[in-house]
Amino acid sequence: MPTTASPSTAPFIAAADASTPAATTTEQHAPPTTQRESWRQRSLMKLAALKAATPATPLLELSLRGLGEARILIKDERAHASGSLKHRLAMSLFEQALQKDWLTPGGPVIEASSGSTAVSEAWLARRLGLEFIAVVPRGTAFYKQQAIRSEGGRVVEIEDSARLCQHAQALADDSGGHFINQFRHAATAGDWRSDGAGDWASDGASDTSLPGECLAQIAARELPELQAVFLGAGTGGSAASFARHLRHKRHLHQGSHPHHESHRARVIGVDPEHSVYHACWQHHRAHGTRTTTLPAPQATNPIEGIGRPCVLEAFDPAHFDDYRRIADARSQAAALWLAEHAGLEVGPSTGTAFAGLLESLALRRARGESLAGSWLLLACDHAERYATTLGDPAWRAAQQSRLAPQRAWIEAFAD
Repeated sequence: MPTTASPSTAPFIAAADASTPAATTTEQHAPPTTQRESWRQRSLMKLAALKAATPATPLLELSLRGLGEARILIKDERAHASGSLKHRLAMSLFEQALQKDWLTPGGPVIEASSGSTAVSEAWLARRLGLEFIAVVPRGTAFYKQQAIRSEGGRVVEIEDSARLCQHAQALADDSGGHFINQFRHAATAGDWRSDGAGDWASDGASDTSLPGECLAQIAARELPELQAVFLGAGTGGSAASFARHLRHKRHLHQGSHPHHESHRARVIGVDPEHSVYHACWQHHRAHGTRTTTLPAPQATNPIEGIGRPCVLEAFDPAHFDDYRRIADARSQAAALWLAEHAGLEVGPSTGTAFAGLLESLALRRARGESLAGSWLLLACDHAERYATTLGDPAWRAAQQSRLAPQRAWIEAFAD
């Protein structure tokens, strides 16, 4: 069973009041530009209050006897108020849009998303008093669509997933709204430097970026130095945050902490079978350039949230030290194993990261290399969002024979 490696497990503080304060008499008679600026500043203050009320998510440790000295850590991003890793991205995207004056009072916020980002953005838009519209591929999990609507958002399904962004932009143009565009801005909007300016906090509170929070929790618990983090890429924003943060820490500690291994931790990507990101990374490794002219996969990707049929604007292969392509059956088996043996009900992308971690450590062991240190993955979202697959007992029973070899491979690491 996983154990908590972070003291921060308290319930989440209730979100700030979603209502927009009524305009004062002065504001009602102010010029439109003044009214808009007043609204923008109030919205930024609301957002700052929501961020301040968000505690660190738990850091869990998974015991696997077959991996010897390796310490397997799982950052449980399911604990966010909106239920997934994308909670952080939504905060960053809205903050960026407000700071740059891209949003207008009364104008809708529009996003192209396969689900989880839109759920978190709908949650945030409601608390900021903004209309929200999600453009999603047809077939997006019903639970995700239901979660968007439960937060007051509207869902627009389209057939061609490769044209999500074009459809979202057209909708923004027609409605006078703003396309917030995670695929363009995820890598730049995120908080990766942290507030701690390189100083380790005792509880992670002063290191507000995801990588900073992880490293602070590892240090506070006196766990072994971080060796690698395993990430699946949707937009590539989390990988960008980790890569930039680690380089930032390396620069800050250069000279004063020359042997601090965490600053040399590797970012390892994991990709589903039917995605172009692994091929993009291979091309970059071989030629030193980023290519977008790759053949589209011949089948639909069943691992929602990560992998793409084309290279998105925010994805940068240079942020990854290594990249592994994981069989879909192995990803699904790994997610189910975490639920049944570790009590962690997670989505399939978390299974992909867990399988990638196991494959990497198995290779190190085969080469006679040390497994000592901390090895990190993120629990991105909950299995309940996949009610027709991982969360469906009938689906699990039907897939039992197909997944059995992969489950046996995983179980060998627990012995």
